[in-house]
Amino acid sequence: MLRQACRLIPFERSISTGVQISAELVWKREGWLELSYGVLACAAKGIDVLKLPAELNNGPQQGQRKDELWTTTCFEAFISAPGEQRYWEVNLAANGDWAVYRFDGYRSGQTRQELSTPPMVRLQRGAHQLQLDAQIALDPWWPPGVCPELALTAVIDRGQDGLSHWALRHGQKADFHDRSTFLAA
Repeated sequence: MLRQACRLIPFERSISTGVQISAELVWKREGWLELSYGVLACAAKGIDVLKLPAELNNGPQQGQRKDELWTTTCFEAFISAPGEQRYWEVNLAANGDWAVYRFDGYRSGQTRQELSTPPMVRLQRGAHQLQLDAQIALDPWWPPGVCPELALTAVIDRGQDGLSHWALRHGQKADFHDRSTFLAA
């Protein structure tokens, strides 16, 4: 089992210090990936500084596979097997919509990754916080027993203030596919 918890940092320098994002990943040797993202917004508007789907209820979400989730608020993980060029991108929206893509190399050879079961997404929303938890079955597409290198990221839609890009660390630009920003297992 691997557990990684951290605070994400924004690429854009104009982001208010009143918004904080934490992320946690648990990889289980049995073939499960658990992701957890927390957003804390201390500003007067609270969590309403984020552009989110209109109807969000606390608890399990019934989402569907959907492309281009990263064009609005989306929580992401990038995983790769050590020493391999290929990697996977996981996208999760607050309403439970999801996508998983496989890449053969840096931003090349993108294909939809088929899953044995859709991710299980659970949401908790308060006046100043949002918590998204997800479980994803990695079997049969992830190599059994291989601990991933990873990058935990988020795209936050602030409405008129635009998108902000959050990650464990950033390179010269906000590029979540940049393998130099992945953490080794």
